Amino acid sequence: MKELLLELAEAVHHAVEELAEDPAEVVGHGADGAPSARIDRVAEAAVLRVLDYEDARVNVLSEEAGFIDRGGDRTIVLDPIDGTHNALRGVPAYSVSMAIGRSHLADIEEGLVRDLVSGATYYAAKGQGAKLNGRSIHVHPYDPKDLLFTVYLGSNAHPDSDRVARLARRVRSLGAASLDLCLVARGAADLYYMHSGVVDTKLRAVDIAAGTLIVREAGGLVLDMNGRDLDLPLESKARTDLVAVGDRRAWEAIR
Repeated sequence: MKELLLELAEAVHHAVEELAEDPAEVVGHGADGAPSARIDRVAEAAVLRVLDYEDARVNVLSEEAGFIDRGGDRTIVLDPIDGTHNALRGVPAYSVSMAIGRSHLADIEEGLVRDLVSGATYYAAKGQGAKLNGRSIHVHPYDPKDLLFTVYLGSNAHPDSDRVARLARRVRSLGAASLDLCLVARGAADLYYMHSGVVDTKLRAVDIAAGTLIVREAGGLVLDMNGRDLDLPLESKARTDLVAVGDRRAWEAIR
């Protein structure tokens, strides 16, 4: 499925670059009831057109359309634009995230994240490692004196997020979960901490399906708030917090 995922990523990238209308215009509501911006719908439509053209027998679980039964035994878990707010405000950190799975996060077989600003493409297949633009990537060796965390902060963040941020020497936050996960996978960050105090801003499977596999195939861990390997049903309404680490010692450092 790698070639199909790459074709879909190219279609989204082109559609976003060619978008001439107001990308922020609200044109409906997504599967979870949240407003849909035009840029999200344009990106999703590009994916669906390619799937129709290729007559791909694969279902779709998308942030916007929800579940689309296309008669397949596998599902593309799709976030057409991860980091929509960044895209609309001009922050250069947003992506398209796609993964191939069946029913749960744990059975994701392939994942691809395309940075729609830089064009960087992250890809992983289960049991085959993770790559960035075709080159193998690995998590960063643990160094307690030089910890870089990405942490979800702001008014919706759980109060514990501030404590975690203060444990790192340096803190970043991209505001696009797929790209934050990929920072851990490529060794740029030692930990990604996403703990929301508001249910509606917790992460969904579409946000993290691809990135979770990429982190794990790069040698890292994606955990729940109790330190267990994260799993999640591939459903529109399922939400979660998470901690992604390159080394379990980073998890131990924040407990």
